[in-house]
Amino acid sequence: MEIRKTVLSAETLAGSASAQAQLESAIPLPGGVRSEKVLSCEPEVRVRETLCTRDGVQVTGLLLLHLVVETDANKPLSFDASATFTHELSLPGALPEMTARAAAYAPACTCRVEEGGLRMQATLLLNADVFATVRETCVAGVDDAKGLETQGESVRLVRRTLLGAHAIRLQETVDAPENLSLLKTSGTAEIGRIANGASGMPVEGTLTVTALFYDDEGGAVSRVYAIPFTDTIDAEANPQPNATAEVTQLEADYDADGELAIEAVLSLGVYGVAEENAWVLSDAYDSEGSFSCETKSVPCLNYVGERTRTTVLREPVYLPGHMKDVTRVLYVTATPAVTDTVISERDASIDGLLLLSIVYRADDGRLYGFRTDLPFSLPLEPFGTLLLPSVTVRSAQAAGSGRTLSCTVDLKYGGEWYRQETALFTTDLRPGVPRDPHEGILVYFPDRGETVFSIGKRFGVPTSVIRAQNPTLSEPIPDGAHVLLLRK
Repeated sequence: MEIRKTVLSAETLAGSASAQAQLESAIPLPGGVRSEKVLSCEPEVRVRETLCTRDGVQVTGLLLLHLVVETDANKPLSFDASATFTHELSLPGALPEMTARAAAYAPACTCRVEEGGLRMQATLLLNADVFATVRETCVAGVDDAKGLETQGESVRLVRRTLLGAHAIRLQETVDAPENLSLLKTSGTAEIGRIANGASGMPVEGTLTVTALFYDDEGGAVSRVYAIPFTDTIDAEANPQPNATAEVTQLEADYDADGELAIEAVLSLGVYGVAEENAWVLSDAYDSEGSFSCETKSVPCLNYVGERTRTTVLREPVYLPGHMKDVTRVLYVTATPAVTDTVISERDASIDGLLLLSIVYRADDGRLYGFRTDLPFSLPLEPFGTLLLPSVTVRSAQAAGSGRTLSCTVDLKYGGEWYRQETALFTTDLRPGVPRDPHEGILVYFPDRGETVFSIGKRFGVPTSVIRAQNPTLSEPIPDGAHVLLLRK
């Protein structure tokens, strides 16, 4: 008897971990300016490196703060500050050879004035999913056995894989309002098209920059600039390419001609699928009982794909009781923090908070700012059993006056879907128990759930013989049916 074997590599979910980390640090103001009050503090958390350790996951990243303060000259000032962090998440069973995907958010972040400078306190929420690769040697086929019967299945293993990455620098000059000062800018990048090319993968997308201008009389103007970009990533062709874009640096200022010069650095990543297909033996027998199958159930996590949706949230926002009434909203920022994903057979959702930071002018002519949280539950159609979520704010606006404002936030959300499946592999064959070489006729009444194959295996009779001797037999075998077995 000849046994053919193959080795399959299945990706499994080894576990998930969550933890909170506290950060606190002093923040100096640029140019020796002194701060009178903080108008807004917009946190952005970027994960830079994720490493599996024994029984844990180490996450290293950057907390970037987009700040607007009022100086001692009663002028608004916008600047960025950052703090690095490293935190260890406990996950029993994790090993250094495993891989992890981590996401981080700042559901709480405050800055207060301290001796003319600032002091930041933030709570980070860290989530990590750990993946392990299981390499299993399994039987792919058996030959040269008397009366051999086999059952098998086609196994499809799919992984998400990084095909290539590249950073590009964009420089663009655009029209800007006259006689106004630039307060702050923000940007998001989206991929519009990706294709397999003859030499790499061409990528097309749009950098959307929102710039806020103001004057000394309390007027504010917001302008949105759409800057297209193209690039070619050095990557091999793939049947399911997907690309991501992240704004890692954004600067803007007036040039000598009074136009707005924008410079940005984008980090582009191209992903695809690595697919493995194989036929493996799930069960087998021969007429002489010379062997039996050793089987093993192996969990397999297959990458299904990425799906995103857009939605617009419209919610009322109420002014805190101690704040002065709103005369005019200057701007609003929204930062998402994902707290949970809920998945069932019929529906799914991404749950979390939108951290709103609103700056406005009151009737005394001064600028004020406050923060509030808006909970969200974003519905999705289930596309698998595991979701690595993402939520991006495309734009945020607030309007109104007095004590109540109307806030509108445009969101893009979704993420990577995976499906947890189970494959039954025959890992080896062991010596069987020789069958009783009896001859004669047997009338057998199957138990519920038995099949022609299981009956043949029990008595060592080929399935073709059983069907030939029972031409009216169908599967599933009806309750009360009998099977005629004739051995010569």
